[in-house]
Amino acid sequence: MTGGGKGGIMDEREGKVRMRAGELLGATVDNCESPLTVLASPAWRGVEGAVWRASAGGRSVIVKHYHPDTAFYVDPSAAIAAARQAAAAGAGPMVLAEWPADGMFAMEDLHQGWRAGGLQDNACATTRANIIAAKKAIQSGPALGRAGDIFADIRRLHDHARDLKSALLPKNTGAFLDFADRAEAALSALGADRVPCHRDGNTANLMVGPDKAVKLLDYDMAADSDPYEDAGTYLMEMHEREPEARAGFEEWFGRFDEGLFQRAMTYGILDDLRWGLIATGLATRSDRPTLEFAKYASWRYLRFEQNAQRSLAGDRLRTLR
Repeated sequence: MTGGGKGGIMDEREGKVRMRAGELLGATVDNCESPLTVLASPAWRGVEGAVWRASAGGRSVIVKHYHPDTAFYVDPSAAIAAARQAAAAGAGPMVLAEWPADGMFAMEDLHQGWRAGGLQDNACATTRANIIAAKKAIQSGPALGRAGDIFADIRRLHDHARDLKSALLPKNTGAFLDFADRAEAALSALGADRVPCHRDGNTANLMVGPDKAVKLLDYDMAADSDPYEDAGTYLMEMHEREPEARAGFEEWFGRFDEGLFQRAMTYGILDDLRWGLIATGLATRSDRPTLEFAKYASWRYLRFEQNAQRSLAGDRLRTLR
């Protein structure tokens, strides 16, 4: 990297984007700007990579350039490959070019009639159905070749935060990890199918278009995993209370099954711990202090504690199948 401080770093990153986008568009880029507001809290949006809309000669592309401070949980090459496969399935924007050595790739620019998704979209049954259809389209495709294991994720992310000597790890982390261990034992005893999954319920990773059409964004967590993990991360994000989550499970699967619902919800609960640990790592080491990583971590830990440290949590583990 060149430049003295963050301005120089960002100038260099924009320079790389302009160069690559210009090559793709066949003209000098005349405008390069971020189409979104980057947030870690209250929504996790645009954190993993700088996102640029690069325009030239009346055409534009979206370029994502990964930030180096996310390397402890993101593999850009694997994420780009998953984005390309999702696009082939019709679930995500078309991937137009990739430059893995630069941690960068280009997508089609969804702009005419498209907008970024948000929690408000959980109120629309058509949008929910289209989100589920997109996730299922990914699941029906060929294996990604990357194993997804939420329990291994949690152990690795906890070790990372511990090695950083992060003061943001909760005092009751031991109890949190104990729930993860008990959940792993319960689920491992049952076994699971493995299919390609998005593994990210965040509504900021949606584009909503005409007639409530949906494209999924951000495949940084995508991997071959238990399909009920995909459902669980979705249910935790889209439904504030369990009665609505039960209806959401039936929307996804076409019928309700108590044991499988508890399986999905267990994954959804564990996803809060995973993201709390990710945010803890970034809050401790990232050179982007204006993003409220610590606030996001505390919210994820709070919801995890509410769901995992009650007697109902044990009932979930005894009931899941």
